[in-house]
Amino acid sequence: MRLVTYTGNGSGAARVGELVDDRVRELEAPTMIAWLRGEGRAATGVDHAAAEVTLLAPVPEPPAYRDFMTYEGHAVRALRNIARPDFELPEYWYAVPGYYFGNTGTFRGPGDAVRRPEGCEWLDFELELAAVIGADQQLAGFTILNDWSARDTQVREATLGGLGAKAKDFATSLGPWLVTPDELPYADGRLKVSGHVEVNGELITETSTELQHFDFEQMLAHAARDSRLRPGDVLASGTLDFGCIAEFGPPDEQRWLQPGDRVSLIVDGLGELHNVIE
Repeated sequence: MRLVTYTGNGSGAARVGELVDDRVRELEAPTMIAWLRGEGRAATGVDHAAAEVTLLAPVPEPPAYRDFMTYEGHAVRALRNIARPDFELPEYWYAVPGYYFGNTGTFRGPGDAVRRPEGCEWLDFELELAAVIGADQQLAGFTILNDWSARDTQVREATLGGLGAKAKDFATSLGPWLVTPDELPYADGRLKVSGHVEVNGELITETSTELQHFDFEQMLAHAARDSRLRPGDVLASGTLDFGCIAEFGPPDEQRWLQPGDRVSLIVDGLGELHNVIE
């Protein structure tokens, strides 16, 4: 199934639907979190042309958002380029899939504008995949996630010894839809897909999930240990290899995102997540 949260149903209220070809079939669930709990799975009998509705983030405001670091190459290249030329991953990185908690109050959907933070000159996209938790703390589906990053702010915050998160908490994009695992090349905890990023229609980078160090089942197990996951929680993979501008060289040699740029993250089976920078 391809599941969406959308508006444009005549009432103005957000609804949950199943995307089938070019139609959205309305479901009884009042929210995506309710659907993820197992409620309202039946169709209401109402449907809409997909072109006539507005898609929101599949889970507009998740209960929790954990962003993991599962791509070794990305972590090393990005940090060496923007902050620490001699950076090496610590031994513990290879022991567990580490993560941080992100801001669930600033999620954006497909087509939403993303404002460049005040004082930021090095605005970056980050192509990630995200799993969403369903009932019984299991993975219910996958979607695309853009972990926008103010790299110059990130460099300054690094001097605080890991404190601070203003480089990250201004926006996170999610969408365009939530795809159940049976619709994807997903097996043994691994989602095997390729993707690319375009800025203003120009191809910027191509990547895949081939070199993911920790799989989604390992991420799930680590997040759930001594804790409780809830339906709607988002587990992000971390940036795929070469999935951001920061991996391509020193900051003064890069063309960072500017107001007016249209950024599109496109992944096999998961669609296109696009936003415009303000």
